[in-house]
Amino acid sequence: MNRSTSTQSPATPPQTARSILTRSATSTTAPRRVLVAGASGGIGQAFCQQLVVRYPNIELIRLARTPAHLEPMAHSVLELAFDLLDEASLQQAVQSLKSEQLPDWVFIATGWLHDEQQQPEKTFRSLDPAHLLRAYQLNAVGPALLVKALLSQIPKAHTLNIGVLSARVGSISDNRLGGWHSYRTSKAALNMLIKNFALELARQKRPVIVTGLQPGTTATALSAPFQRNVRPEHLHTPAYSAAQLINVMAQLRQEDSGELFDFLGERFAP
Repeated sequence: MNRSTSTQSPATPPQTARSILTRSATSTTAPRRVLVAGASGGIGQAFCQQLVVRYPNIELIRLARTPAHLEPMAHSVLELAFDLLDEASLQQAVQSLKSEQLPDWVFIATGWLHDEQQQPEKTFRSLDPAHLLRAYQLNAVGPALLVKALLSQIPKAHTLNIGVLSARVGSISDNRLGGWHSYRTSKAALNMLIKNFALELARQKRPVIVTGLQPGTTATALSAPFQRNVRPEHLHTPAYSAAQLINVMAQLRQEDSGELFDFLGERFAP
């Protein structure tokens, strides 16, 4: 497990004029309460750590499959159990929040690429129904049902920013290598769901922003088998990726809803 707290990347690219991080002023007020789903993962843990550094007075809500396994924090936190594959579990976690505990920001820091039995496919010959469905359930269905539960629970006038971890490899327009069929297609589906949420919420005139956030290649268990192919200056610590995405979240405006942003605050096409 990578426990680095450094927010410095080996070689951070300069922000360009396309980055929302160059906006002259923060467009949102500091959050009072932030919910992090997937708080036991590498980036999820880093979100929690970086949030309390940047906003010492926030109320932090951590969702994890097994809250007892979460690393202790000096900061006061509310910890809830959830199962991304069980909609009733997602609803129960969200419905347990009292009206004064509803979050201003939500980070959905979940994602699945591989396990001991299943690895990213290099060829169509490796396509397997169980692999495809598992990726779709964990990378698209689960996050979407969590957003559904949140939107069903919060009042329609409640202002909320939701950032869901996406991936540039889920971009159809940016796909030049192929392969990784289950992961790519599940993230592409997630990107479409994010856009659909944003369009519906805009029609309802609800003050909710839903975006996809791309952390870049981060030194976590998800990327561990593939890090040898990544140049050191392109491999980020979890703390750096989390801090950058918090910066992005702080700059979001209503017109950004439905868009995808990388860790430098630059949009990328689905």
